[in-house]
Amino acid sequence: MPKPTKKPATPSKHFTEISRSEDIVEYQLKENGLRVLYKFIPDTGVVTTNITYMVGARDEAPGETGIAHMLEHMLFKPTEFDKAKRQDAACTLFEREVGPLMNANTWRDRTTYYFAYNVEHFGRAVKIEAERMREVVLNDKEFLPERTNVLSEFDMYNGDPHFALSVALTCTAFYSHPYGHETIGFREDIEAYTTEKLQRMYDHYYRPNNATLMVIGDIDIKTALDTIYNEFGHLASEPDLTSRPVIIEPKQEGLRRVEVKRPGTINLLAIAAKHPGFPSKGWFTTMLALKVLAGNGDSILNQAFVDTGLVSDISISIDPSRDMGIATLSLTLSTKLDHTKLETRVLAAIAKVSEVDIKKQYKALIARTLSDELFNRDSSASIAAELTEYVAAQDWSAYHRTESILTSITARDIKNELDRLFRPENLTIGTYKSF
Repeated sequence: MPKPTKKPATPSKHFTEISRSEDIVEYQLKENGLRVLYKFIPDTGVVTTNITYMVGARDEAPGETGIAHMLEHMLFKPTEFDKAKRQDAACTLFEREVGPLMNANTWRDRTTYYFAYNVEHFGRAVKIEAERMREVVLNDKEFLPERTNVLSEFDMYNGDPHFALSVALTCTAFYSHPYGHETIGFREDIEAYTTEKLQRMYDHYYRPNNATLMVIGDIDIKTALDTIYNEFGHLASEPDLTSRPVIIEPKQEGLRRVEVKRPGTINLLAIAAKHPGFPSKGWFTTMLALKVLAGNGDSILNQAFVDTGLVSDISISIDPSRDMGIATLSLTLSTKLDHTKLETRVLAAIAKVSEVDIKKQYKALIARTLSDELFNRDSSASIAAELTEYVAAQDWSAYHRTESILTSITARDIKNELDRLFRPENLTIGTYKSF
């Protein structure tokens, strides 16, 4: 009788192994609940560290939209340790002296910060992340100039007709769910930010038991865990941190509309449809359905509307949000059709799409999508970026199931999803009209 396989010992007494999927292992720091995802990529000399906090636009209170994004900006400011040394922010010095790939971004379900660098700088990168988890200086001297920068960022985005229509569309599509505002927030809320508001969110969410630190690259696990313990082990967890409430968006009972009018020359039509959350099979089916319609120059709507000059451009978007989101078709009008006529013709064209039409491009569609997936997994930095969305959805092991999910989707599944997506009671339609 074969002996049972012995589970490998955890490389550090300070960590517990939580789970593993293929070549990724999840550990948890016993002292404070910090989770670590580790993937070894040998012989590259490069490591990416990526810390993801479970806080995003969905966690903001009314009147404080965009504050998670504002906090992201503040984490590039000096910490108490930097202040004591009378130096610039440690991450700024790191960028100047080492030249890592570094950035951060905020989305609906999470905020993430990452560095990609040569392995010899691992300890320095981890130290920076630990210090700015709890020690960022949030005073008016640091905050007020950065708020001005965020207001300028908002104005830059808001000047784009596509962004302005997206904001209106999102607000109209959601009645209850906090996905109903853009990540950057509303200008009026940004103007009303205070250091007290920032401190309250920072103290609650920027805690080890609300974070997952990825270590991906050419570093052995014992060195990685020992270093993480030395830098993070003393940080306190947040005892009052609770699971996010389950928020069910009220049932939509009819087509919703919104209109934006501004001086200018561009005219847009956006058709948004509610879809299942990421990373469900329904989410991936929706993605493929959008690609069938307008994923490339040979797709159905591009041939019918762009090639004939009825519109100058069609784009598609679908966000990897954990809960139900909206997938959007955006069309830039030419002078040949007005908004009403274009909407009628586009919806009629979508209704005509048959399973036979989908089968004509099905094999190439799946092959291209799988190729894109492989391309997004060709470096430690790109792996971390994609894995972040699975962490935010609280199902990181689905990262390894993506290929099987995609190949399980049939042409019939895509046809059924198109029919479901573009029912009138599932749609929010927005127009941008220039005058």
